[in-house]
Amino acid sequence: METASSTTSSSQSGRFSLEFTGKGSELALIMLKNLFLTIITLGIYRPWAKTNFRRYLWENVQFMGDRAAYVGTGEELFYGWLKLFAIIAALFGVSNIVKVVAPFLSVPLSIAGMFLWAFVFAIATYSGLRYRLSRTTWRQVRFGVDKDKEQTKAFLRLYAKGVLFSILTLGFYYSYFQNQKRAFLVNRMRFGTVHFSYDGTDKDYFVLNAKGLLLSIITLGFYGPWYMASVMRFKMEHTQFQGARMEFTMSGKDIFFCTLIAYLGAIFSFGLAVPWIFAWGLGKIVENIHVVGDVDFAQVHSMKSDGSALADDIVAEYDLDLGF
Repeated sequence: METASSTTSSSQSGRFSLEFTGKGSELALIMLKNLFLTIITLGIYRPWAKTNFRRYLWENVQFMGDRAAYVGTGEELFYGWLKLFAIIAALFGVSNIVKVVAPFLSVPLSIAGMFLWAFVFAIATYSGLRYRLSRTTWRQVRFGVDKDKEQTKAFLRLYAKGVLFSILTLGFYYSYFQNQKRAFLVNRMRFGTVHFSYDGTDKDYFVLNAKGLLLSIITLGFYGPWYMASVMRFKMEHTQFQGARMEFTMSGKDIFFCTLIAYLGAIFSFGLAVPWIFAWGLGKIVENIHVVGDVDFAQVHSMKSDGSALADDIVAEYDLDLGF
């Protein structure tokens, strides 16, 4: 759905909304097929199951009348998963050998392992987002994330500082870290040749989170949906594309009732209604995302995008926060 107030030969101005057209019945068939094939292949089908699921969700998101598309493959996720499995097996193998041969090195090795995983998670966060956007298209133009050696070093410094300061300040710095991470990633995101930008300040994001956490504690969690809505609004409203701002219009009350209905539906249907609840809930979120302002997609040109399927597998396996 869109409300355009004026147009020129190539630019449009107005409030453009996203739309989700997926159906619970179609999603249920995909989930059943994925579950059946994953079981009979002893889990080997999982990368293809993930791809089927993403492909369905992506192609049912519409913007300005055109559908998005997911062009990743199960094969590349499978090879990424094999690499991840080999890395984990090698690390556990080395760890167990050291425990037997030189037990006095167990503690230093465990500490080194923590730093190694922090390094891996930082790289996976950056590269995982890059993979997913490089496999996302709209009007046959790919999204992408800029990344080179210098930018990777800068992100690692930001990540290391964020983790260290969050620990030293007992979590008070975490909001600053999250906002800086989002600013770094969004400012390197692009649609074709045109970049997104982010202008949310660390101080404002900290105050928002401090208020949300305090009220959630005082109300024994009842304020949680309103806190979630305010965080989503902040992230969206400080994200721009060609000067147009994103907007999130779902209220805390909406999130509260959607969450309540979803839980009750899942419980009283013994889980059978989950595909319908998922499609309905995702539709509610997507339809409340808008782009407000002037956009000129004639200025957007295709540009090659790439990414690591291994990083995407790490993000999925360890449920890493991409900040979105």
